[in-house]
This record gives sequence, structure tokens and C-alpha cells, in this order.
Amino acid sequence: MDNQNRLLIGVSEPAEYRQLIKVLGRGKKGSRSLTLIESFQLVRGFYDKIGTVTQLSVALMLMRVKGEVAAEVAGVALALRSTIDSQWQQLEVDIDWPCYGAKRDQLPYLLLSAKLLAEKGYRILLHGDNRVLPHRQHVAHFIDALGIVSVSTVAEAQVALTSSRICYVNADAFSPLVSSFTDIQQEIGLRSLFQSAIRCINPTNASLSLRSFFHPGLDKIHINLARMMAENDPSLGKTTVAIFKGYQGECELNPRSSTSIHVVKRDGLNQMNLPTQLNALIGSKAQEEELQAQWLTALWHGEAENGNIFRYSTEFLRAYSAVITNTAVLLMLTDSSLSIDSANTLAAEYWMSRSTYPVADDTHFPCDANPVASKPLQRGVVTYTEVGNAHTDSV
Repeated sequence: MDNQNRLLIGVSEPAEYRQLIKVLGRGKKGSRSLTLIESFQLVRGFYDKIGTVTQLSVALMLMRVKGEVAAEVAGVALALRSTIDSQWQQLEVDIDWPCYGAKRDQLPYLLLSAKLLAEKGYRILLHGDNRVLPHRQHVAHFIDALGIVSVSTVAEAQVALTSSRICYVNADAFSPLVSSFTDIQQEIGLRSLFQSAIRCINPTNASLSLRSFFHPGLDKIHINLARMMAENDPSLGKTTVAIFKGYQGECELNPRSSTSIHVVKRDGLNQMNLPTQLNALIGSKAQEEELQAQWLTALWHGEAENGNIFRYSTEFLRAYSAVITNTAVLLMLTDSSLSIDSANTLAAEYWMSRSTYPVADDTHFPCDANPVASKPLQRGVVTYTEVGNAHTDSV
């Protein structure tokens, strides 16, 4: 806890811990929300074995019924950070990309954007919890398809970031608290404020940290808790936090809808308004084969040898637009001089020049060959302008 504000001190006696629960459970007139410090003590006290799993579970459900406030989420996030090995903060990371939402009806196209940015020199740490929402398309199930390494230690992360500038960490590698919270959720069957707090841990103090939400009103909570965390943990003072409504809650922008992106910095709050990037696209949902890991592999390597199938695939149009949109916004967040149009153009150029491998005729996986610059236009890949103005009939 060396990097924590000295006011964030845990409880030392079981009686103190019980008092935290009483604050929440005294009834409609007597109860109140926890302060940031009390919320920190609730989680840290459990970690220090002052409180029990029953006590923590009761407190989490009382907060859920009452409605969590920003101070409570910030306290939990800071408590989680206090249990993470400080060596993670020694890693040089440009983009902290938490992936805890998981889409239902599409693959995580954010992985394509992350890999693309890593190729261009950005150091990216993806993290998530693959035990949560197992029925959805969690990023952990698809990283192998793009050659993104999963790591569990600081040393492994350093190697991956040095060699490929990107890696994925399952959150239970950061703190044993993650498994405890996940166990509670799976046993009770209800979500808690942990699902919001874990997205905010930024374990490496990356210069840019992404935060996604789904339900209305959570943007205001995330704005306030980003400020509170920076105020109570000086090591987060230089981090820019980008907050937006993610596709089905995942940390991925949806190009089919306009999005407001709230940017929290030390010197204040700014807002980016992203207009709809993919207009009037009509078509079927992703087919079964388009929900397989091989689909991501084929997208990256530009496999469209069989009659330019991608050009007429509704799902390809969605995927390509998602890649360009998410890449462009990340470029704008790291370079404020870029306009939306210039960022889209640059993202499309990055995509066209990505390193790919020749694809064997009888497989969806890359054959054993040296990387080459992709030639998407020769493989039936449409331009960004075409995608943005797509009017596709049902297929």
C-alpha cells in the first residue's frame, strides 16, 4: 500500500468490520452509503482476514439493493489496487484495456484494433475475467487466434510487451480478491459493484485507461470515481481515463450508434462526440462460423480467396467498421490534434499495411511463412468510405 493515501487504512478488529455492515443495514431511515474510506476498509478487511465471506457478501448485496454510489466503487477499486503486486506498476504500458463485458452476438473485434495499435508501437495490456459471463464471447477465448499471449506474472508480461507490445492477463493473476468476488457472484447469482470496480484498477498505471459501461447513468459514476481514485492514489494522477458506452457492455465502441466519450484528465473533463460510423446496415446476425475463433484469424489475414466472400458479408462490414472506429478513437485519445476524419484515414492505412501471413487454401489458419504486408484491396476488402455508407440488403 506504499502508493496509497495514508488515510486509506484498513480495520484491525472484527468489531470495526461489523460496524461497516451495520452502516448499510440499519433500515431505510438509519442506513446510508459507505464513504470511500469505509468501502476501502470493507474489502481490505476481508483481504486481511478481519471479515468473513458471509459478511462481505451481505455488504455487497445491501449496497446493490440500495444502489451503489461512486465513492463506494472507488473505495473497492482502490482496495483491489492495494492488493496488487507493485511490480506491475513498473511495466511501461500505454493503454490499459479492461475487457469484462463480453459481447453476446459478435466476436470481440476490439482484439483486432488492439493488435493493430500494438503493431504501430503502442504497448497494450488487456485484462478480464473469463469466469464471468461464460456464455458470451469473452476475449480470453479468442486471443490465441490472433497470436496475443496470455500471461500471469510480471516477468511474462514484460517479455510479451517487449516482443509484441501486447498481452492479456486474467484478473485473478493480479489479486486473490478477484476469485473471491467471482465465487460470491456465482454462488449468489447477482452482480455487485465489483464488476464496475475491477474495470478501474489500471494495474500498470498506464497513461490511457479505457472504461466502458452499459446501463444509463453509469457514465456519471465512472467520471466521479475516476476523479476520486486520482485524488486518493497519486500514482494515477497522470492517467487519462476515457469513459464510453460499450457494445453490450464490452470495452468496444459500436460504430452503428453515436457515442459520447468522456475524457477525464488531471486538468478537467472533456467530451468527444463520435457520430455514427456505419449507417443503415441491414442484414442477418453473425452466422455460426462467424462466431468462431477462426473468423478472427481470417479477418486479420485477409482471407477472401473464395469469390471475395468478405466484400458481400454483412458481418465483415460490421467487423471492419468496428476495427476502424475503435482504432481511430484510440488514436484521437493519444493524439488530440487528430480529427475524426484524419483518424479514420490513418486507421484504415494501418489496417491496409498490417503484417499478415499467406493463408493456405485448405485452412483458415496461417501457414508457416514469413509475414508480409497485407493487400486487402486485392482480396475484396472494401474501403472505409464504402463501409461507412453501406446499405446492404438482408443476407
